Amino acid sequence: MKKQVFLITILSVLSIFTNSCAPSQSAIGTDAAPTSTALPTTTPSPTATSTNTPPSTPTFTVTPTPSATIRVPEDQPTIQAGIDAAPDGGLVLIAPGTYNENLKISEKSITLASHFHTTGDTQFIDNTVIDGNQQTVLTVVGAAGPNAKIIGLTFQNGDDGIKARRSTLQVLNNHFLYNKDGIDYANSGGLNSGNVYEDNTDDGIDLDNGTEVIIENNMIRNNKNEGIEIRLHEYSGPTLKIIIRNNIISGNLEDGIQLIDYPDVSDRVFFIERNLIQGNAMAGLGLMDNGESNEDFRAASMPERIYLINNTFMDNHYGVSGGDNLIALNNLFLNSTTLALKHVDADSIAAYNLFWNNATDAEGSNVDSNTALFADPLLDASAQLLQSSPAIDAGVAYFEWNGETILDLSQSAFSGDAPDLGAFELKPPQAHTATLGVFWEQMANIAFILPD
Repeated sequence: MKKQVFLITILSVLSIFTNSCAPSQSAIGTDAAPTSTALPTTTPSPTATSTNTPPSTPTFTVTPTPSATIRVPEDQPTIQAGIDAAPDGGLVLIAPGTYNENLKISEKSITLASHFHTTGDTQFIDNTVIDGNQQTVLTVVGAAGPNAKIIGLTFQNGDDGIKARRSTLQVLNNHFLYNKDGIDYANSGGLNSGNVYEDNTDDGIDLDNGTEVIIENNMIRNNKNEGIEIRLHEYSGPTLKIIIRNNIISGNLEDGIQLIDYPDVSDRVFFIERNLIQGNAMAGLGLMDNGESNEDFRAASMPERIYLINNTFMDNHYGVSGGDNLIALNNLFLNSTTLALKHVDADSIAAYNLFWNNATDAEGSNVDSNTALFADPLLDASAQLLQSSPAIDAGVAYFEWNGETILDLSQSAFSGDAPDLGAFELKPPQAHTATLGVFWEQMANIAFILPD
């Protein structure tokens, strides 16, 4: 689904609460939707999926071929020649094959795509390969607008698969294999959806500097360090919103998601919702500080707000490690080999979560014992709830914390009497609407910020 990148209407955002001994701060939660109608914020998925399960193959609407189309190799012999010849807003359409090139798109906004873009045939993703020969496969500098898109390609054997600098772009339905970082953003962002990040030697997705991005509906698995690594470099200005939702993040050899804090308090907020975060060798969500990335489970006291809503953490060494302003709601924490929650404290809260078969459920964390469940959630092999699961209708739809309305879901946001716990509703709702307090009501439209 096409999206205006400078103005993106944001859909789901939620929030939460966690506590390991009932906290002294005030919290109000109700499991059913309130009688007042929540202000809706709507975010259509670019892969046109309406369920909560990340697609293993992209869903697709055929895109008409624009008149300003450069075909490779029919019109130009190489991809770079096609990029150079394409007008702003044009399409470079690449035939199947393996291309040994190191590409650059500079100060123009074009669509670079395989024939998947015009046919919907997923074979074109695997069969249209750009090999970087250990150098960056594609560098994008100064691209922005609705026609800055990378669609349906395989990027392999690069230092970075894609290096984005001062660019806002849509990265849709690509495969990133055997690179150092699959994609590396700095002062960039946009929409990252429907991709596979696998077997990269460092991180699947890397975010630095003033980057604001939506990461959704991706498979991020078996990377040698983090699935997603985010450095909170010094930044002040319009709040950067990093949204990570509806992904499967599994089998990475360090953290599933790692946030690396720096000494200042930056203007950032994180929305992490409806992800399956499974089988990562270190932490599902690990917080470090002082710019250090070698995970040692220090559980950093990061002050930036993190909304952690309706995720399933299972089979990780640690579930969540750290956070001084983390609101965890409607999550499942299963089979943590050491600890499910470590030092989720200070102004944090964890409520309406289920814990099962962890070596230790919580340590030094604000977990609300009145709303926590301790029972087998009864999942199938794909982490979906079975019909008899105690996680069904066990979540919260309306939640206040310290006088702030954190979560306000309309009835259409879930099926049944209340939200289910974990990444997947037993019966996905037709629509997902949420209000996250006054702040989010005022931020229904996101304008991505490109620092100079």
